[in-house]
Amino acid sequence: MASSGSRASAVGVPLLIALGALTMMGPFGTDAYLPALPTMADDLNAGNGQVQLALTGFTLGMALGQLVTGPLSDGIGRRVPLLIGSAVMAVAGVGAAFAPNLVVLIACCAAMGLGASFGMVITRAVLSDLAEGSVLTRSFALLGTLTGLGPVLSPIFGVAVMALWGWRAIYVGLAVLSAVCFLLVAVLVPESLPVHRRVAGALRALPRNTATALRSRTYVGGATVIWFAFAGQFAYIAASAFLIQSVLGLSALAYSIVFGVNGAGLIISGLVTARLSGPWRDRSIIALGLAVEGAGALVVLVTVLTGTVSAVTMLPALFLIACSVGLVFGPATTYALQGLRHVAGSALAVIGAVQFVGAGIVSPLVEIAGEANPLPFAIVVSVAVALAWAGWLVLRPRPSRVAAASGSAAHHGGARMTEGEAHGSS
Repeated sequence: MASSGSRASAVGVPLLIALGALTMMGPFGTDAYLPALPTMADDLNAGNGQVQLALTGFTLGMALGQLVTGPLSDGIGRRVPLLIGSAVMAVAGVGAAFAPNLVVLIACCAAMGLGASFGMVITRAVLSDLAEGSVLTRSFALLGTLTGLGPVLSPIFGVAVMALWGWRAIYVGLAVLSAVCFLLVAVLVPESLPVHRRVAGALRALPRNTATALRSRTYVGGATVIWFAFAGQFAYIAASAFLIQSVLGLSALAYSIVFGVNGAGLIISGLVTARLSGPWRDRSIIALGLAVEGAGALVVLVTVLTGTVSAVTMLPALFLIACSVGLVFGPATTYALQGLRHVAGSALAVIGAVQFVGAGIVSPLVEIAGEANPLPFAIVVSVAVALAWAGWLVLRPRPSRVAAASGSAAHHGGARMTEGEAHGSS
């Protein structure tokens, strides 16, 4: 067993940059070509709704791919699948750039999503192999901070490269970024899962490992917090364009500025989490994040129900909803993985797959009443926050368990009890 000091030193800045670049490929793959959708529709002789299927293909590939990539990494290690995922995304990006029709484009985007899923899951599994406790929470928070750059930079990237070769240049750019990620993995990412800790037949064992995870109280609580906190944030992402432009009446330029400011808030909240991870308990940081998201949801709901929606009230509320997950994801992921390090890839795969399937469900719900009606968004985000709080309540320490752990610590010389020991799974 590596000491806490060696674990801390194993997660350095170069490794976090490499892992952050891999996780950013998910947001880049969904957001970079959004400004080009009308041009893509014209060039491919398709409707706007049909071209949106390229985004659907990427999202489904990323969601379903996680159920394969997580267990695969438990069985053969982390490094090789990361290299495979980066290579798949690079090749599929080239295919999408030269796609002769919409069907080929959708297939290539689905393959790109599959490649991106490797980075979405396995990067967090690498951290869980190399760190624990507050170091792990801090590492997850910093990784989330780097990932948060994706939604901020990807539209800028898309518009910039479109000037070179139209919409096809965006996919060439994504292929180049994927190739860079391949090189970063080759140079900076070590194999973090020793052979003796690998799980034989991990893909076949996914149902069994999932059942094992779902029997863990901390996994269910942490996963529920992640799922519904993310659902609230994704509701904001899906509804932001019509909320800011159709409901508030602001310009497209103002929308891009608001989106960028909220993305910066997400980055700042991740840095705050990294700073608090030492002196604060994970559960306390989660509560702070859910309180921030809940405050934003409450303002939205009250203003919508009372008919007092305005930029003065709505924009600060959207900022709180957008940046809150930076406080939630790191500690909730640390909590969820307690006692499950031996199947971390599978456990994270289930969290990630459900997370993105939920995002696909939330996206149409927020606009179900039309672009001028913000009530569905207010309801969706309020329900999501309430259910995230339900997950947080599952994480409450059981008095008998805490007392027993405290007595054991006192019996062994008053050793400091970790939060994971006090809040163990059932």
